[in-house]
Amino acid sequence: MKAGTAAWTDLMTAGTEMVATGARATEMMLASSSVIGARMTIMSRAACHPAEGDYAEIGDMMMEKAVAAAKVNQALVEQWSAVLIDTSEQAQHLRQLMLGGRPLHADDILELAERWTAHGMRMLTRTMDAGGLALAPVHQQATANARRLSEQVS
Repeated sequence: MKAGTAAWTDLMTAGTEMVATGARATEMMLASSSVIGARMTIMSRAACHPAEGDYAEIGDMMMEKAVAAAKVNQALVEQWSAVLIDTSEQAQHLRQLMLGGRPLHADDILELAERWTAHGMRMLTRTMDAGGLALAPVHQQATANARRLSEQVS
């Protein structure tokens, strides 16, 4: 049973990715804290001295959040679509077996078990990957902002 053996490797890979996602979440939170501090300074300067305000930075704040949210949604929709397509293919295969007009043989049952084991593993690992996919665009933007704003302050 090839799918059963591969399942352990897939689970270990997905588990490792979940740990990496946790590390990226921590990095993003640290970056966000420095970005919030820098932007609070930028906004307070603009409030105190309107003619000297960095309105480009202030204006970019909302747009970058909207773009990051759209990327998160796109990643999750793609993942969910892959799950639905996979499930539909599995249901079609089962329908073909059940309505094939002949009794099922042992090979048919083994193939069915193999397919459904692989399908279940794909469902599980895609679910485990969803957090990392959702975090990636936000992490990318937050860490890029932290680098850029720290260079401006230096």
